[in-house]
Amino acid sequence: MRGWETEVALPVAGTFTTPARGSLRADAVLTAPEDQVLVLFVEVDNHTEPAAVVAAKIDRYRRFFGRQMKVDRGRELPLWSTLWEDSGQGGFPPVALVFTKDVGAEARMNRMKTIRDLSRTCWQPRWENPHGWSPKTSEEDGWWDFTGTVPVIATHLDQLRTHGPHGPVWWRFGHHEWQPITDALTNTGTEDQYDAREDQHSLERAAQEERRRQEREEELRRREAGKWPCRSCGGPVYPGDAWGEPMVPGRPCTVCRTITDSEQPPTAQRAATAAEAAETNGILARLRRK
Repeated sequence: MRGWETEVALPVAGTFTTPARGSLRADAVLTAPEDQVLVLFVEVDNHTEPAAVVAAKIDRYRRFFGRQMKVDRGRELPLWSTLWEDSGQGGFPPVALVFTKDVGAEARMNRMKTIRDLSRTCWQPRWENPHGWSPKTSEEDGWWDFTGTVPVIATHLDQLRTHGPHGPVWWRFGHHEWQPITDALTNTGTEDQYDAREDQHSLERAAQEERRRQEREEELRRREAGKWPCRSCGGPVYPGDAWGEPMVPGRPCTVCRTITDSEQPPTAQRAATAAEAAETNGILARLRRK
């Protein structure tokens, strides 16, 4: 990596050459487009300041990044973008915290977490869905809006020496693992990724509907191929029209069968059943029981 500037004034008011009181000074600014790092503001932490002071410094970065300046025809641009290139990911440029003091892994991690929690309003993106804002716990799909946020990545000098800046040595606030620098600087869960998921879901829904349409058409073709004319009324009879019983090809339609059954006299089985009932419950049967 190359393109280092040190002790760079970042005016929250005033100019780069004459920054107003309350401005900050970055320990270093890195520009390495050849390594996919367009700009990175670096803060070296020697444990000489309380964690709250470091977190407040991240807020001052956000104030600086949010500063606008007028250009031609009243158009406004972020002041920082007049000197450095925008990554195009949305949000503000990233800030790297490099911890140098050897205080042990646990103490170092606790300090990182404390700074993370104290600066959450600076780096935490906003969860959105098509209906507006909602808590991330919502089951509805959505995306993270990084507008107005400062990506913060942290590492330790020993890790950089051992693995180099492209090793898995960076912890981005809000992430759950150590990552290479380009991965740590990449916004995830974005609206573009949500749109891509929605496009994929639309394609899947369209494909499913097409399969259902083809299945319906195939079923209609099978029914049409298997139909026969009713020998009583001449209307079409389809397999499966007689619910609960098989429909034998050539039989009349259900309506005609119902009419025919209602006009026929009792069958021999029905007559036997009636006779048996009369034998059991009739007048003569009751007389015999007396």
